[in-house]
Amino acid sequence: MVELNQYYTSEATSFLLASMLDIAHVQSCLELSAGEGALIEPIKKLNQLVRFTTVDLDTQNTDKLKAKYPEDTHICGDALDLNLNLNVNSFDLAVCNPPFSYAELSESYRQLLGRDFTPIFNGSSRIRMEVLFILRNLTFLKQGATLAIIVPDFIFTSNALSNFREILFSKFTLSQVVECEHKSFKRTEAKTYILFIRKCDPKNVNYSVPYAMLSSGGIKNKEIKINSTFSKLNLDEGVGYTIFRGSNSSKECRLSGRPFHHNYSGIGELSGVSYEINAELVVGFKYALKGDILIHRVGRNVGKTVFLDSDSVIVSDCIIVLRFLDSKLRSTFLDHWPLHKKEWVLENQKGTCAKNISISSIRNYISSLG
Repeated sequence: MVELNQYYTSEATSFLLASMLDIAHVQSCLELSAGEGALIEPIKKLNQLVRFTTVDLDTQNTDKLKAKYPEDTHICGDALDLNLNLNVNSFDLAVCNPPFSYAELSESYRQLLGRDFTPIFNGSSRIRMEVLFILRNLTFLKQGATLAIIVPDFIFTSNALSNFREILFSKFTLSQVVECEHKSFKRTEAKTYILFIRKCDPKNVNYSVPYAMLSSGGIKNKEIKINSTFSKLNLDEGVGYTIFRGSNSSKECRLSGRPFHHNYSGIGELSGVSYEINAELVVGFKYALKGDILIHRVGRNVGKTVFLDSDSVIVSDCIIVLRFLDSKLRSTFLDHWPLHKKEWVLENQKGTCAKNISISSIRNYISSLG
């Protein structure tokens, strides 16, 4: 297991990130969750006058950084500690490859969220570490300074964090986005992004920013509108729900070593299911969240429907996840689905050996509810 959720930055990605920064006049740079310091060397090659302050929980990492970069400041400690001995509004630049994981939403973490972001997570028991690291970095930056932070796909594209992105990019300026191909980082296959965020008020949220897609074949450049990053990602013409299927086989889910939901035969129809909670997110898997409706997509139990009672769980590719954002639509669906499901499945299932139902057919059913 990777200790402390360390997903170290590959050399190529480190140099790409550095090359996209304007560091000619940068004197001080902060790196929280510094790891092995992969982001330090590329920046120093561009500007030897930059002085780093690094923070990392791992004593071995800190000792290595002290030995390699003795002229810089290296702190072994928790970057999210409220008493971290750093001055706010004091750095010209921040670079960060934070832990890709969940954490219990403690009182101290709620203080880090502050007045603007706390309401988003009211009622939540967990929070993404990347969210906390984004806000923590911005606290320590000077006005007008830039944060370059590496985040997994979930942070930049998930519907669950749409409100977070809306407030974030309404308070601070997203200036550039880089989409990295899978396996850009050691020990993880997660699709990742580099977000360049300036600590200054944006002009508005309707403007476009450069968006680069990085792959082994080169870099493809385009632009995206800021408000597209927090538009609700509903999959049925704006109706209040989203629907998706798991992406991994039951064998792959089993090898993850984590609980997962599959088309098990011993589960009661319309029952609630709960699984042991793990704080660390396993990258490369899709998760259902508390309250989601889980529908067996294939097999002898095709169409079986249950509800997730625990906070989250990995879902296999035999499961369709239905997540309602509109409570009235959810109630309407639950009023009709138990009554019509058996007949609907017989009419809509496909396949000869392994009967299966599709996401598109469920969309059509929801649309028919008016």
